Amino acid sequence: MPYIEKLELKGFKSYGNRKVVIPFSKGFTAIVGANGSGKSNIGDAILFVLGGLSAKAMRASRISDLIFAGSKSEPPAKYAEVAIYFNNEDRGFPIDEDEVVIKRRVYPDGRSSYWLNGRRATRSEILDVLSAAMISPEGYNIILQGDITKFIKMSPLERRLILDDISGIAEYDAKKEKALQELKQAEENLARVDLLIREVKKQLDKLEKERNDALRYLDLKERLERARVELILGEIKKVESEIKGNDERIEKIEEEIKEIEEKLEEIAKEIVRKERELKEVEELIEKESSEEALKITREIGEVNSKINLAKRNIEVAKKELDEAQIRLIKAKDELKKVLSEIEKSKGAIARWGKRKEALLNKIKELEEERNKLVVKLGEIDRTFAVAREEFDNVVKELENARKSLYENEADIKRLEAEKERLSSRITILKAKLPGIREEVEKLREKLEEKKAELSNVENKISSISQRRRKVEEELEKKTSELQKVSSELESLERELIKAEAQSEVRVNRAVEELKRSGISGIYGTLLELIRVKDEMYSIAVEVALGNRADNVVVENEIVAEKAIEFLKRNKLGRLTFLPLNKIKPKKVNDSVGTPVIDVIEYDPRIENAIRFALGDTVIVSSMEEAREHIGKVRMVTLEGELYERSGAITGGHYKPRGLPVDTRELKERVEKLKLRKEALEAEINSLKVELRGLENQGFELRIKMSEIEKEITLLTRDIEKLLSEERIIKSEIEDSQKGIEEIDRIIHEKKGEIAKLRGKIERLERKRDKLKKALENPEAREVTEKIREVEGEIGKLREELSRVESRLESLNSRLNEELIPRKASLEEEIEGLVNKINALKANIAENEEVLKGLKGKLEELKAKEESVHSKISEYRRKREELEKEIRELRKEKEELSKRMQEFRIEANTLRVRNTQLRSILNEKNSQLRHFPKEVIRSIREIPLDLEKLKREIEEMEEEIRSLEPVNMKAIEDFEVVERRYLELKSKREKLEAEKESIIEFINEIEKEKKNVFMRTFEAIAKNFSELFAKLSPGGSARLILENPEDPFSGGLEIEAKPAGKDVKRIEAMSGGEKALTALAFIFAIQKFKPAPFYLFDEIDAHLDDANVKRVADLIKESSKESQFIVITLRDVMMANAEKIIGVSMRDGVSKVVSLSLEKAMRILEDIRKREALSSEG
Repeated sequence: MPYIEKLELKGFKSYGNRKVVIPFSKGFTAIVGANGSGKSNIGDAILFVLGGLSAKAMRASRISDLIFAGSKSEPPAKYAEVAIYFNNEDRGFPIDEDEVVIKRRVYPDGRSSYWLNGRRATRSEILDVLSAAMISPEGYNIILQGDITKFIKMSPLERRLILDDISGIAEYDAKKEKALQELKQAEENLARVDLLIREVKKQLDKLEKERNDALRYLDLKERLERARVELILGEIKKVESEIKGNDERIEKIEEEIKEIEEKLEEIAKEIVRKERELKEVEELIEKESSEEALKITREIGEVNSKINLAKRNIEVAKKELDEAQIRLIKAKDELKKVLSEIEKSKGAIARWGKRKEALLNKIKELEEERNKLVVKLGEIDRTFAVAREEFDNVVKELENARKSLYENEADIKRLEAEKERLSSRITILKAKLPGIREEVEKLREKLEEKKAELSNVENKISSISQRRRKVEEELEKKTSELQKVSSELESLERELIKAEAQSEVRVNRAVEELKRSGISGIYGTLLELIRVKDEMYSIAVEVALGNRADNVVVENEIVAEKAIEFLKRNKLGRLTFLPLNKIKPKKVNDSVGTPVIDVIEYDPRIENAIRFALGDTVIVSSMEEAREHIGKVRMVTLEGELYERSGAITGGHYKPRGLPVDTRELKERVEKLKLRKEALEAEINSLKVELRGLENQGFELRIKMSEIEKEITLLTRDIEKLLSEERIIKSEIEDSQKGIEEIDRIIHEKKGEIAKLRGKIERLERKRDKLKKALENPEAREVTEKIREVEGEIGKLREELSRVESRLESLNSRLNEELIPRKASLEEEIEGLVNKINALKANIAENEEVLKGLKGKLEELKAKEESVHSKISEYRRKREELEKEIRELRKEKEELSKRMQEFRIEANTLRVRNTQLRSILNEKNSQLRHFPKEVIRSIREIPLDLEKLKREIEEMEEEIRSLEPVNMKAIEDFEVVERRYLELKSKREKLEAEKESIIEFINEIEKEKKNVFMRTFEAIAKNFSELFAKLSPGGSARLILENPEDPFSGGLEIEAKPAGKDVKRIEAMSGGEKALTALAFIFAIQKFKPAPFYLFDEIDAHLDDANVKRVADLIKESSKESQFIVITLRDVMMANAEKIIGVSMRDGVSKVVSLSLEKAMRILEDIRKREALSSEG
């Protein structure tokens, strides 16, 4: 079994830029080191080199974070690289080498590269090689720090899947998948055979029916032939009678058409007269609408605009009134507060004034007392007159100095109070400035909006003026064009009536029915499909066509056959069809006369049919011209004489059948002119409406412009007022700041003077004390002490007096400079607001009066407008009457035209019908020749009921068609197909047996798969119970399948009973119990199917020493089968290891060294001591 010989790291995590080599024992290797030394990074390195992708599993936020980030002694690495060396002497890897080396490198951008024995490889190749040796980066044999309980936290299904992997049942799944594929193939083969059987059975059924149909078919054919002959003879008789009746009807129709043409001419003249009268009425309507009505409409617009302006003024005034009233209430409330403050200030001033007066009286009393004492002191010792005088001078000077000191200190306090007042005033004024600026900005924004609005309105007025000029020009142009179009339309309509009166439309009922039948590929008769370019060629073209005029052009022979069947079914007679893909065009001979095809128009798609019918015919001017070329070419004269190439000449009186005259272009022109006339009328009306709208818009915009200009003036005035207020405030702030600066200067001077005075007082007091000693006697000392006490009292009183005066000055200053001016300001504002409210109320009343007058004027104008509209309404009523009369005349004209068209269609239909009937006669006689003479002679009597005969023929034809095609070889074919049917039935039985065999094989696989799994489960469960008892003496545990009957539909549960405790589900255990249970599960799998190596990182963290000892003993025992690499901090675990590797951290870089057991023990002891000290600290 392969094992890890060594690990090489470079630039990985904490291991620096040097290449670090870590050798491992084949059995049990322990890795020790302090917390944070980087020992767990060795486990991360193994997971990394084996192809692990989870950065989180390797304790990093992303893969590139595995690269050494640098330290004090080393720079950051450019990449991280790990190589792992496996011993492969037993060829556990499918590589014929004794050593297998896998290397992985990661770059800062997260890319990874892999090598296998020095050769570049992909991750998939690496994983395949590792899988062959039963190694996986996600394997249960790798337990990193904190992952010991991952097996416990697994769901029951995840735990069972581990056993699936261990038992190797994937091989059975593969076999089952292959068998399922074979089963699917067998089922598909069965389905194909079943399909073939069904198809062959259908063939058998069909052949049996065909065999029975054959005899019936022969009998029907014989009966059908006789019935057809009887039908033809009956139809010949019927056609001859119908031709005679049609000729009589045609003559009567022509008389009716002549009468209608005369009536149409009269109606056309009446329409022209009525339209002229309508035009005059419309001009009167336009005149009335464009003058008086427009003027009234404009006046109404002006009044409405003034009404809107008055309403807007009222609305604005009411809004300003509401704002002024609210401000008045606020101003009165504020005035009330200011008056209260004034009263309070006056009361305080009075109180402080009384206090000042009391202090002054007290000081005066004390000063008198001191003076008396001084006099007494002088009387006591006149012997020291000079010294006393000097002493008195000093005392007096000292008193003056102290007085000056007190005065200066009082001045400073007063000045500081004033400074505070000015600072407060500046703060108040500055607080007002942002509001003023904000209001100015708002007003300026509003001003800019109004200016932009004014500019927009001016632009609109300019645009409307330009548009109005264009509309007036366009209206004049359209009116002129309408007159021209109306004149041209009248002329064309007269021409069209005349053309329609002269034109005939040939309609072939059979062809029309064919067109409506839904059969695609029918173009129509040759007569319908051509148009004569010039009327002079009509007779010549009609004669040249001859009987071919009614030939029907179709796309191909299949369409022709479908059409023939349709004619038969609907008894519509017979027609000749020209399939475009089969007919051969005749060559044009243009050496004589004019080719017929040059004087007609037709769709290029039917050119073959045209050339077939007329390609060999030319038009000559006269019989004289034709005589010179008889026999050379087929010719027709302009009068209708026909010269065949055979030499035959046909001529005499010819009554034209009537080729279609092309009135389409004329009708299109009339329709276009009608549409143009309607469009012009609509455009003119639209332009008139637009013109009136533009005039109204212009008036409204000019009023709006006036309003905006007024608003701009008011906004400009408000802005100037606010800016003036801002300047005043800034000036006041500047003055206050200058006042503060002046106060600071005076205070500075005062403080300097105070310092000098204190120095002087100190000198005077020393001098006084010196003089005092010189003058000292008991009585003098007592008086002197008394003087000192009095002076001290005076000094205290003067200090208090200074404070009182300062407070009085502050109160007076606030009263006179703040409260009283504010009172005056509020009173002035209240007076202004009262005046403004009165003015606004007057303004509202004035505008309401104006509004009332405007509404009255609006009513008068509306009444006037109604009067004008009444006159216009009369003209409009007249216009509507004329329009109604014109519509009725046109309707009558259309009805007569329609009736005339119907007569023409009927006459043409009868002519076509007679042509068809004659053709039918020829055809019927021709058809009789195709039947045997003996059949014709055998018929003695023609049936009278031809319809019944036709139904019988149709029934026989239908039955024959239903029988066709008849397969006379049905019996022989039936026998062949029957043999095929029996062979397929036999093959199906074999395939069914094969399917059952595959299903049985799948069941066997499932059974064996379960047996293999259960053997694995039982072995691992047994190992688990034994190993748990070994790791937890006195305890027990077991593995339980959720569904023992069908283990693959459920999971795997773990139940354990630690020593001295109740049975627990694993979720309810402590950390140590969970760790022992997880290790028992891992070692149970190891004992059944050892992995090449096991990597455990601090699995003993939650175990006491006794449990660690048992786990270490078990690892040592198991290391005989597999390699174990254990990262630990426990000496008990380390003591069982064959090899110990120490990891330490210096200057941010991990170092690795092999250790003896004794040295490792000392290192662990040091680590524990440091951790203990750290926890105490």
